Amino acid sequence: MLTWTKEKPHIPGWYWMLTPGVWSNLPMIVQVVFDPETHRWLALIPASHYPKTLSTEMDLQTVDAMWTGPLDVPSVLAMAS
Repeated sequence: MLTWTKEKPHIPGWYWMLTPGVWSNLPMIVQVVFDPETHRWLALIPASHYPKTLSTEMDLQTVDAMWTGPLDVPSVLAMAS
């Protein structure tokens, strides 16, 4: 069972993110990655296969949300890596 927290993720992976009133009132799956060029943690919204991304990249520190995870990567995506 996953637990929701206001603490931002500190390891890379896929997470449920809930931001009531910002994007929607439903949780969405995002990907948290570390960008070695800028030395920043990023949230890819919605989750995608980084760096080939069509997602919006946001500095994780600026995202005010509830988090749970990391989630297991779907097997179909794990095979594509």
